[in-house]
Amino acid sequence: MPDSISQRVTALRDWLTQQGLDALIVPHEDEYLGEYVPAHNERLHWLTGFTGSAGAAVITRDKAAIFVDGRYTVQVRKQVPAQWFEYRHLIEEPYLAWLKQSLPTGSKIGYDPRMHRASWLTAAQTTLGSELQLIANDHNAIDQLWHDRPQPLVSAMRLMGNELVGTSSSEKRHTIAEILRKKTVDSAILTELDSICWLLNIRGLDVSRLPVLLSHAIIHADASVDFFLDPARLAQGFAEHVGPGVRVHPPEALPEQLAALSGRRVLVDPATSNAWFTLTLQNAGAELVSDADPCLLPKAAKNATEVAGMKACHIRDGAAMAKFLAWLDSEVAAGRLHDEAALADKLQALRELDPSLADLSFDTISAAGSNAAMCHYNHINQPQPGQLSMNSLYLVDSGGQYSDGTTDITRTIAIGEVSDEMKQQFTLVLKGHIALATARFPQGTCGHQLDALARQHLWAHGYDYDHGTGHGVGHFLSVHEGPQR
Repeated sequence: MPDSISQRVTALRDWLTQQGLDALIVPHEDEYLGEYVPAHNERLHWLTGFTGSAGAAVITRDKAAIFVDGRYTVQVRKQVPAQWFEYRHLIEEPYLAWLKQSLPTGSKIGYDPRMHRASWLTAAQTTLGSELQLIANDHNAIDQLWHDRPQPLVSAMRLMGNELVGTSSSEKRHTIAEILRKKTVDSAILTELDSICWLLNIRGLDVSRLPVLLSHAIIHADASVDFFLDPARLAQGFAEHVGPGVRVHPPEALPEQLAALSGRRVLVDPATSNAWFTLTLQNAGAELVSDADPCLLPKAAKNATEVAGMKACHIRDGAAMAKFLAWLDSEVAAGRLHDEAALADKLQALRELDPSLADLSFDTISAAGSNAAMCHYNHINQPQPGQLSMNSLYLVDSGGQYSDGTTDITRTIAIGEVSDEMKQQFTLVLKGHIALATARFPQGTCGHQLDALARQHLWAHGYDYDHGTGHGVGHFLSVHEGPQR
């Protein structure tokens, strides 16, 4: 059993030889393509040691590289051994371009179609052209080698009543069915976990920090739904809760149900569904319609009950944060400079005083001093947590998953006296916040157009940040919710 990174890379190279392949792509994503990946699907981490939320590795018979974006350029060097992996920027040097440079014409590249978006497959085939050949693997290579793989977490299903979500599942399904009829499609494949939980008014905790159940669904133009989840996991009263028209199937019945869509017009979102769905439906003889997940916009437009819940949970969450900041002030004044872990634990304990807290909304980013420069820093992934020091900055980015909403709040705290440079950069960021918050703009303006307002003051002094500016937030769902950003 390969138990070190060197042994794992070697084992994958042996697998490449057995399969007659020249390279293998290992993305961070799993078959659900969500931002958060459950522990039993952290294949990129198993191979490389990298714990970030985005990235990919490529293994060839004599080379290997790991590709991450600007949030992780520091972290990846700390976690992934340079003797086995080259470090590459995911955006500036995409791994397909690296493969074209690294492999001779005619080489065969293995990939698992469940781990890639349908849009990726189309773009990848265009990028590689006739030079390199993509080969779909029916059985994931890492799954065959990962012998101490954790068991999937099986959480309890939570039924969300109308007093929490405002709209019944039946109403939502009829709304989506009307969208399908207007698009003249018979069915839509739902692969976004938060879309499925929103549609059926259910929640779970199958994925850390994301209150969902690992499942798939197909909604039809008659408002009925085929829901793929182990029937033993259904909460008592589920059938009455969702109302008539929801058929529950075990997950292994999914291929059979997709085959039954032969000859039907089926909506598939190439940006959110994996390529396996596209290939399976094409082989079944379905007529594919590429369009956005029909739940995306209705889910993003919060109803009055959801808005009230979001406001209420932010007030309670803000009270926990205020208590934490007051406690931190008193600790620093008394000369007690804690480490990042103790600070994160204290803040979590204050949140947990609220009985409606189901989970954190992401791992708390508790970052002292220079660690705050790593956008998705996590002290748990370090050899040891950083320590507060006087005359420095401390950044805490955290949030909670409450039964009535989701929160996400960042605060930068001066520990003692800070330098003029720190004050200047903090002020430039604050000016960007104010510019964005006070902007008035015509209907149809896009987020990327407004983004310059947030960056203008930093740009004027030669600074920038290598990530997005903001994001939508779900209602007791994903803390990063599209399509708004």
